[in-house]
Amino acid sequence: MNDETIDPATHEAVGGRAGAGQTEHDTVRRLSRVAVFGLVRGMAAATGSALIAGVTWWIRDH
Repeated sequence: MNDETIDPATHEAVGGRAGAGQTEHDTVRRLSRVAVFGLVRGMAAATGSALIAGVTWWIRDH
């Protein structure tokens, strides 16, 4: 790429991050956050379901 065609303002630090666009590191970080959120949400749902099933079983049998 020709250096004259590169806008220097797009390569300066903006808000502590290089450039205004999203970098690959930011994308990986966001995807990992979504994956961890989904994992925690699934674990909470499974725990809640097991707890409700256990309480229901205990009420029926006791």
